[in-house]
Amino acid sequence: MRRLIVLLTGVAALLFVPSWSAQTTATASPLSSLQSASIPTVSGPPVKVPEPRFTRAMYATTQLAGASVMLDACHGPIAVDLVGNWPVLIVQHDYCGGSAWIPKLNYGDTVSLKGDGVVPGIYVVTELRYQLRGKAKVRDLPAGDAVLQTCISKTELVMVALDRVGAVGQAT
Repeated sequence: MRRLIVLLTGVAALLFVPSWSAQTTATASPLSSLQSASIPTVSGPPVKVPEPRFTRAMYATTQLAGASVMLDACHGPIAVDLVGNWPVLIVQHDYCGGSAWIPKLNYGDTVSLKGDGVVPGIYVVTELRYQLRGKAKVRDLPAGDAVLQTCISKTELVMVALDRVGAVGQAT
């Protein structure tokens, strides 16, 4: 009797294993098609860029060596091409209008820039950095697409890092 039970168990096992592997083979096929299925992409509403707090057009563009002459003319901000992997430096004397806007910027504010030496667009403030006048070097510039600079006192200047977020005239 025991032998009969063992024999029947063995036969049942032989019958069960092929039917079980057939089920796993059958379920493997839908998994394969599920794995190759693509998920549709869903896009949200366009990002709303805040209205620029200030809009400025560059008076001129120059290299660092010629910046002081153009800056002293007091005709507006100057875009200084520092050459290499540096952001464009936008400078304006405090007494020529720079103090009317650059030190008033805060993190997240936006500025619209256009004119020679800059990629026209809307830029967002990403960093504010203060340095001693006469001691700041190009290596002290914060990272960004552009950096604004003006003096804020007899001993200090401010550097405002900007990242470009949209083109001028682009729907936002």
